Parts: sequence; C-alpha cells; structure tokens
Amino acid sequence: MVLDGDNSVLVDTGLKGSRNDLKAKLDELLGGGELSWLVLTHTHYDHVENAAWIKEHYNSQIILHRSEADYLKQGCSPLPTGTNPLAGMVEKIGRKITSLSDYELANPDILVDDKYQLTHHSYLMHTPGHTEGSISLIVDYEVALVGDAMFGVFWWSIFPPFADDVPLMKKSWGKLAKTGCKIYLPGHGTKNSQELLIKQCKKYRVF
Repeated sequence: MVLDGDNSVLVDTGLKGSRNDLKAKLDELLGGGELSWLVLTHTHYDHVENAAWIKEHYNSQIILHRSEADYLKQGCSPLPTGTNPLAGMVEKIGRKITSLSDYELANPDILVDDKYQLTHHSYLMHTPGHTEGSISLIVDYEVALVGDAMFGVFWWSIFPPFADDVPLMKKSWGKLAKTGCKIYLPGHGTKNSQELLIKQCKKYRVF
C-alpha cells in the first residue's frame, strides 16, 4: 500500500483466502479509516477476489484500465496465455476449471486510458501485454508496482509464465525502464532492480 498525505492507495487484493490477513494489515495502516483508492493492475482472479469486499468495507474507489472494466462488472476474466510449454499445459487445464476465472463482481469508479495522475507523487501508466489492460503505479519516479507485467520469481529473469501478447509486454518493459524507477514490485515474487530490467530489455531487444 502507498500512503501519500491523506491519500491511501492499495494495489491489487490477492485471493479471497488472504482476506483476514489483508484486513488486519489495512486496519493497522489506515488506523480504522477509509482507503482512498484500490488500483487493480488487471482483473485476473488472483488480483481481484477481494475487490468488492474492500470497496464495501473501506469505502474506496476502484481504478482500472478501461479495457477490463466489463470483466470486473461481470465477475469473470479469461485466463492468460502460457508463454512456455509447461505454462501452456497449466493454461489448458485451467480453462477447463471455469471457477478459476470467476470472482465477486464489482463496479469500477475510475477508468484509466494511457496515463492517469493519481496523487502529487504517483501516477498510473498503461503497461499492456500480460493482459490488454494491465497498468502500473509509478511512485516518486523511484518505485513501480507492476502487477504481472513482469515476475520476480527468478533472480535472473523477469519473464512471466503467462502473457496474452508477449511483444507488447516487452514494449511495456521499455516504458517502465524509461520511468527511471530503481525498484519494480511485481505481483508474484520479490522486487526487481533497474539493472535487471535493463538487462532483460537488452536481451529481448526492447532497445
């Protein structure tokens, strides 16, 4: 979560099973107050299962990219495409388990296009590829919360196992590198450094 004066921003919500831990942390950080904004980097179930609950209990506004608004309203998002053979097998199995893509529906409040100034110190940027509407939160040109635009599972790679449009995702890496951020926080794994991102951009000929 990002605190900026009287404003508070939570990025993604995790799975429904993590709700108790999430509530405890939010109550601690907010001191019993409200959450200003809930930013959804994209609408896959593992990022949004608590969205409707957070909106109701913390009176927060939900922000996401315009292209994924209907998914949230319907409470269902298509599973992503695997980027390697193993992930492709997981994808095929997952598509047969339809409940994996379902979650409690919610109505978004603010829809983002290419860029959206959220607070004086932070803005949202469209970083598609993992999904069409993937977005990232840039804070003080130092830290980027990037959802699944990249992974932090392996120290040598940021390449995620799932992405609907790999060439577009790589272009988004270039956009993120140009923000000048030193740290990139993905939705899975640990932080990625600016140095690693630039190495990956060069490896995959982003620039």
